[in-house]
Amino acid sequence: MGQRGFLRPEVIQLLEEKPMNGVDIMNRMNEMSHGWYRPSPGSIYPLLEQLEKEGLIAKNKEGKYELTAIYDQESGTTVDVGHMLTAMESNVSYFEELQKTDEASLSSQLDRVEKLARRLKALYAELQPRRDS
Repeated sequence: MGQRGFLRPEVIQLLEEKPMNGVDIMNRMNEMSHGWYRPSPGSIYPLLEQLEKEGLIAKNKEGKYELTAIYDQESGTTVDVGHMLTAMESNVSYFEELQKTDEASLSSQLDRVEKLARRLKALYAELQPRRDS
């Protein structure tokens, strides 16, 4: 997490869930990473400004950012799945680096990593025969 290029799809994915302000986004990313990553205001707010300039997000009456009709028109299932996979790849890269620098933090979550690996393996097994058809 925190790698260049990771933040944009992650912020969009969070805004797909519900409208948020910059602090909400930073807090949610901190929660999602279990305290390992919290983006700085200097990375979140310029990104929100850029997404707003592109017309993909806008502030609502409560001052929270939400996705616009332009985003809805430009996105689709393929884009959403692509963003999710990009986020997953970034997270795996982060965990690989964490294993090298702070293995104890990751090892304490071994049961969750194993459960996730089993779920992904089962999903892959279901999709593989369809692809071969």
